[in-house]
Amino acid sequence: MIEIDKKINTAIATEDLDALLVIGVDNFTYVSHLILPFASNYPDRQAVVLHTKEGLGGIACPIDWEEAVRDQGWNGELVAYDENKDLPPKALIGTIKVLMARLGLEKAKIGIDETRASKQFIDNLKQIISDVEWIPFDSVLRDLRLLKTPQEVKLIESAAYQSELGIITALMHLEGTVAVPGYTINEFTERVRVHVFEFGGTGVEHMATQVGAAAQMFYTAQRGWIKEGDLARIDITNHLKGYWSNAGRMAVIGNPTHEQSAAFENNLRIKSVALATLKSGTKCNEAFAEVKKKAYELGIPFFEEAGIGHGVGVSHREAPFLNSLDETVLRPGMVIALDVYTYGPEKELIHSKDIYKITESSPTLLSWYKTWDKLYSVIGFRSTH
Repeated sequence: MIEIDKKINTAIATEDLDALLVIGVDNFTYVSHLILPFASNYPDRQAVVLHTKEGLGGIACPIDWEEAVRDQGWNGELVAYDENKDLPPKALIGTIKVLMARLGLEKAKIGIDETRASKQFIDNLKQIISDVEWIPFDSVLRDLRLLKTPQEVKLIESAAYQSELGIITALMHLEGTVAVPGYTINEFTERVRVHVFEFGGTGVEHMATQVGAAAQMFYTAQRGWIKEGDLARIDITNHLKGYWSNAGRMAVIGNPTHEQSAAFENNLRIKSVALATLKSGTKCNEAFAEVKKKAYELGIPFFEEAGIGHGVGVSHREAPFLNSLDETVLRPGMVIALDVYTYGPEKELIHSKDIYKITESSPTLLSWYKTWDKLYSVIGFRSTH
């Protein structure tokens, strides 16, 4: 990730800093190019990476993450801390102080993603390491992450490929098994997850299958069985080496009714309007307003609360956000998950999410494995599975 390191070094120099300290799990991956095991699931367990203006690096992490950091090829400074030695966050902060001494940063000017830490952490950090001038760096990191390098785009594209294969192969397992022996909704979702890993994925976070009446809600706990005639909304977020795909597809169990097919076609009509707005120079809120206006004109029921898309990168949902509030201007190099929700005949939420890279001309499709131009009908036959 040499290009990212150059961007970070330039930003540190432009802001007249000596180094950058990052705390957020996704920012950690962006700066260090490493994945912490299940870190987002444990917000009380923290690791940080320190990146100097010379490009040197240091990591402070819990003892049991040390091996994972080394196994991924980290050759910079590494100080592991024992969480039982002091009350949080003092154990980590003491380790940061050791790390800073090793890198010659006892008295320095350091940027920090302070909105990604608790007030308690920031207050203790400034009190314990008082000789350092701590400068908020959140907005700079946001801007750096908005524009992806070619290597980042390739990783996102590969993760999207794994999402598609995970969903499709799970649907193939479902064919011919709806009645006997039958699948629970949880079992089907688990098959999506397993197939993502079988095709090379390195992590999964949010995954859900909403079927029938449950699909009327944005998310609800998964219960019950896959049944004939239901619409199914299948969502999965997964990463490859820390770069995320965010996928969502629709299927119908059996042959679709006229109303189900028409509802999906209407979703694609509105999605095509949204796709036409993905142009360099368009503001995110302007793109959202255009889609909302067109849905009203066509009489297509539109679920606007979720917006019409968002960025992906070292997080499965990140800036920019295509909603009524975000005035970010789309630029070449941004990667967007286009995600437009409309309603089905039983008020089910319908979408078909795709990932695009913004270019100077038309956007480039990154989730290209299959054309989802009609509802996937689960009608095939499998004698064994």
